Parts: sequence; C-alpha cells; structure tokens
Amino acid sequence: MGTFRRMASRIGSISVLASVALGGLGCARDVIPDAKVAGPRAGLVPETFRPELACTSWRSAVDFDREASSHTSFPEAHLEASCFVEVSHGAHEAHAGPVPAGCGFPQSVEGSRATLLRRASLYDRIAKGDLRELPLELACPLSPRVRSAAARTNAVTLRALAGLTTAREFAYSAASTFGYGSLAQEVSVLVDVLPGAACKSLSAEERNRLGVNMIRAERVASAYRGRVAPVVTLSGGAVHSELVEAFALEHLVRCLHGVPADRILLDPCADHTHTNLRNTGALVVGLGARTAYVVTDPFLQSDYLSDFTFFDALGGSVDQRSLRDFGHLLGAWRRASRGTLGGFWFSPYRFWAEPGPSRDLACVEN
Repeated sequence: MGTFRRMASRIGSISVLASVALGGLGCARDVIPDAKVAGPRAGLVPETFRPELACTSWRSAVDFDREASSHTSFPEAHLEASCFVEVSHGAHEAHAGPVPAGCGFPQSVEGSRATLLRRASLYDRIAKGDLRELPLELACPLSPRVRSAAARTNAVTLRALAGLTTAREFAYSAASTFGYGSLAQEVSVLVDVLPGAACKSLSAEERNRLGVNMIRAERVASAYRGRVAPVVTLSGGAVHSELVEAFALEHLVRCLHGVPADRILLDPCADHTHTNLRNTGALVVGLGARTAYVVTDPFLQSDYLSDFTFFDALGGSVDQRSLRDFGHLLGAWRRASRGTLGGFWFSPYRFWAEPGPSRDLACVEN
C-alpha cells in the first residue's frame, strides 16, 4: 500500500492533465526555427549565467531568463554542436539520418571503454549489497531483490558495450523509453518478473493490460534494430501497482522484439515523466555520452514532451515540475522523428552549444 500512497499525487495530476489534453483545450506544437536562431534557445548560456547556482536554483542562475528556463533550444539549427540527428520510422525498423561531423557514439574507443568499465564496477558493488554510492536510477527506496537485479543487468550491459571497437558508429548513445502504469497491472503476469527471466506467454487480455507499454517497447526495439543506438534504456518504477515498469519493458523488448539482454540498461526508480527524463539523463552521463533518442507512443506523453503545450498553463509541464521538484532543468529535448510522433533528441546538457565550461554542466550527474 505504500506504493499507492507515495504516488497518489502523481495519479491525480496525470488525470487532470489527461482530461485537459483529451478535451482539446490545447494542442502540442513544435515550431521549426529559422537557421539564424541565436541566444539561449540555441544552446548558449545567458550573459549573466551563474553556474554555481544552476543545480539548486536554476531560475536565479539564468537571471530569470524565460527562454533559458525552458528545455527548448532548437538543436537542428546547429547540428554539429548539438549532434541532432533525425530518425525515420518504418514498418519494422527506425533508421538514423546522417550523423554530423564530430558526433556519434562512442566518441573514442579507449576512452569509452574505460568509462564503461568503471561504471560497471559500481553496479557490481551495488548488486553485492554495497549501497554507499548509488546513482540516481538506483537511489530510491527499492527492495534488495529489485535493486540487485537492475544493478546486475546494468553491469553486464556496460561490459558488453565496452567491447565496441568502432568510434562514432551510432547516432545516439541510447534509445530510451519510459514505462506506463495502471492499477490494472496489479494482476499482470509480469508483476514479479526479473530481468532475464524466462519469457512468458502474453494473452490478449494481458497485452491490453500493459497498454501503451506495448507500443513503447516496439518503438525502442525498432530503434535498436535499426542501429540508431547500441543500447536501450528502460525507465519506470513500481508506481500504480507492484509492477516494476522498467522490468516489464525489459521483458517485452527482449522476449517480443529480440533485444539482447546485454544491450539493456534499467532504471527502476522513476515515478513520473520528469523523473524518467532525469534518470535517463543520468544513464547517458554514466555512458560518457551526450545524447539519447527518447521514444514514446504518439498520444499524451508525446504531447507532454513537445515544445509548446497547454501543460505550461496548468503549471504541470516537465520543465515546471523539474524546477519545483529538483531546482534545475533536466537538459534539452526536441522532436526528431519522421514517420511518427513520439521520437525526441535528448541531451542532459542544457547548454550543449556553449564553447566554455558550461557546455559540460549536467545537473543529473551524481
């Protein structure tokens, strides 16, 4: 019952937002900019930026600059600085467009290998019960069983990624998606499933119970199959029921869509879209990378992640919630998909175009 009490506020806020969106009170829209767009929306800091305040008091840090207080920054206007890559979705696979010069993952083979192996060692320690250093994606209250399983999975995946031998081979470091929870999932056959478990048969009723998780799993797997990224990250905790959303997604992408077990990273802590993004950003930083391709369904969450939405008028946008809950923005993101809604370029580095040290400011790092 603790899970339900902990998430009561989230359920209520999502219900309000959903009713507004479905009622047609506001439509999400992404505006393609002129190539001459400049200023904070182009990934640059305001002239008065105070980086020492950024991760605790973002609005003060940017001197209450309205545009620097938004995730929107139009990366397609500056491809080589942002490493923005469009992704085209077909019937079975998604394929990345041309990768700008200087972009791609891994940046270097040797440097990436060292970073990945260090991070794998951290997960190894956590899997054995050493909780002295916990990354964001494992830092929430979790049962030892869940935390250990996620840490073991992540350690195996990072060691596999450390075997990459070609620099800049992939447009993005990860293809990422977020779980969807409902009370009906309390009786799901995947409630107690752990990563790597034997595949279960999913009835039509069960697939319906899992809802848009089915769509999100298929989309993130199609990005993996199309070599948009070498790994998938799956985010979501036990929010509306005892089902760990990240573990359910792991089962779907592995069992239904053939993503190998050692190409999956897990975040079983996130409890809302803004924590999904925050923890995904932490995974990206842990990879030693700068960008991920976030995919979702073409419905409410796609609207929620768009640049300009009615959610802002309710005080419930991702940026507004992040500033209230965390004291900082989560980075920058921008629709990057063709052939479908719901695919986004994402970077935990809000000032990705800055030539100075603020380029490497990522508040999700821990």
